[in-house]
Amino acid sequence: MAELDALIKVVFMSFKVSEAKGNQLATISVYLNTPIIAVLLAVGFLLGSVLFAGILLIAK
Repeated sequence: MAELDALIKVVFMSFKVSEAKGNQLATISVYLNTPIIAVLLAVGFLLGSVLFAGILLIAK
């Protein structure tokens, strides 16, 4: 979590220093959404694994 906070600070500091140009807001949005997507994928993988193991145990 500390790494995410540091990344957010760096992104916003660079955003304040430089002029807003191009797709900078989209870049910030991608940086902020990446951990959320990673957590969702991890939870989905774990739930899928548990369900698969449960189905195998029941079918046995």
